[in-house]
Formats: sequence, structure tokens, C-alpha cells
Amino acid sequence: MKLLVMGNIRFPEPHVESTLSSIIKKEEPETIVLDGDTTQCYWDYECPRVIDVLYVIRSLAPWAQIVYIQGDMDPHAIKCIMAEPRYREEIIATTTYIAEISSTKYFILHGHQGDIDQLRRSISAGPWDWLVVAQHKRLEIDKLARVIYIGGVTKEFPPEARGYLVITDSTHYIRQIRS
Repeated sequence: MKLLVMGNIRFPEPHVESTLSSIIKKEEPETIVLDGDTTQCYWDYECPRVIDVLYVIRSLAPWAQIVYIQGDMDPHAIKCIMAEPRYREEIIATTTYIAEISSTKYFILHGHQGDIDQLRRSISAGPWDWLVVAQHKRLEIDKLARVIYIGGVTKEFPPEARGYLVITDSTHYIRQIRS
């Protein structure tokens, strides 16, 4: 099993499609988790952005399960996905996604909800569970707090915060985007 977690994509920025293509081709994940702020979607008229990014990712990885996690820039995205017949059944749209891989739980959420300890309590994550958040402009694994900050894909972020997370059956690691 290979799970790819990307946050803060900010589709349709000009560079994003080629960046997504290179990441997906390199990793070939079975599941792709879009961890918030994938695009901007506050209203119905912005739904085409959500559908477009899903179309791009589906065309790059037709085999992969796609999970769309709502962020603070795309709060209307879940409604858009549920209104689209071709994606309603196929895409998992949620605010928190829990992946249990080799008896390790990863609570994946956008992370704009506040303090990490408060966040851990609010989602009922245990002390040995990993939190994966994409809100902070950080790309690091905090082993003591068991929090993985995945930064973002967008070029708006500083180079040291641009990256993504890969979770496999045996480990997890972050990769920095160099470009």
C-alpha cells in the first residue's frame, strides 16, 4: 500500500499540473489524499475548479482512490463533489481522513483548527497516533509530538516548505519539491 498526501495545491496555478504529474508518476500511489486548499471554492459558481482538479488527478492516476479533504480555502468543495454524478460515488470527500496502515493510525486533516493538543483531543486521536496537517508553512516530521507537517505544493510557499508525504506499509517520509 502506498498513500500520497498533498496539501495546499492551489489549483489552477500555472505550474501545478506539471508538478502534480511529476509527483504522481514518481510515486505511483494507490491512494491520493488532497489535504485541503486544493483550489479556491467558496460558492457554487467555483465548483468547476474542484471538478477540474479531480479530472486532472484522475487522468494522471486512473487506478488511484482519491480522498478530498476540505480546507479553509475550499469549504464548498464537498458539496460540489456530492453534486457531481461521476464523482459522487468515486471520490471520498471529508474533513478528516483516518488511514490505518500496519496498525499505525494517521489522522489526516487540513490543520487550520488550532492548537495540536486541542486538535488531537477533538478528533479522539491517541498519543501514539500520527496527525498529518497541511496548514503550516512547514515541511517536517515532529517525532516527539507525532505530527507531520506537509507544507504545500504551491509555489506561494517558501522552497523549504514545498513537499508532500508518502505513507507505505513499513514507513512514512516527506519529500521536498525542488523546482
